[in-house]
Amino acid sequence: MYNTIDFSNLSQTQNEKPENIPPRTGDIKKVLIHEKLKSLGISVDKDIRLGDFDQLGEMTARKRRDPSSELYNSIGAFFRPNYERGILIYTLIKKYNVKSFLEIGFGRGYGTFCAAMAMHENGGGKIVTVDPNFNKEHLDNLSVALPKEWFSMVSFMAGKSEEYLSGNSEKFDFVYVDGDHTYEATKKDWEMCKDRYNKLLLFDDYHLPGKIQKDIDCSNLIDQIEDDTKELIIMDRRIFFDDRGYSDDEIDYGQVLLTKV
Repeated sequence: MYNTIDFSNLSQTQNEKPENIPPRTGDIKKVLIHEKLKSLGISVDKDIRLGDFDQLGEMTARKRRDPSSELYNSIGAFFRPNYERGILIYTLIKKYNVKSFLEIGFGRGYGTFCAAMAMHENGGGKIVTVDPNFNKEHLDNLSVALPKEWFSMVSFMAGKSEEYLSGNSEKFDFVYVDGDHTYEATKKDWEMCKDRYNKLLLFDDYHLPGKIQKDIDCSNLIDQIEDDTKELIIMDRRIFFDDRGYSDDEIDYGQVLLTKV
């Protein structure tokens, strides 16, 4: 019903010892998601059907709050964790007529199927998503709930990104790096992908200095990349309702885009 290739039985590389991690600088051009979409010629009110992303997010991205948290008691059990990332991926694919998309880190599939929705509307394309831990039952459920045309474009590669990337030299129009978020893994993905994208490369989970989350050190690597196009797109419930009540200035997270177009 869908194309899943398991290469996780390939010989494993030895785990490397953590190296000295450079500090975050936060020295990066910043733009709010609304402003970025506007620069791409997109009006959220007129050009984006938020319900499409909400519906897809309910199946692939919605999260449950810890019952011990204050917001669980006062607001509710579930929340939308940065559905804007899917809107950005969708918009970039539509804008730049992306025909091939590589995703490192499938998770529950929100990024993959936002990409598939855009490519289907563009007339088709190729999506490769790499993850060591696909949930077959979850994929079976999605294959029933989502259009079969979307699934026909996706190859699910079960294994580590370094195994997949070292096994071929294929280039993609758009590379999305959302795998292991440690510094060492992010550095390895960057080094293996920096010459493999034709148009766009997007990093997930950039944290500004001061935001601490265990094993998320993407920004320590991204801050070292020298690229004049590099920009941090501030997002996370800036378009969808934010039940936390945060202002734009309080958001210390986003995605970083590099472009060749």
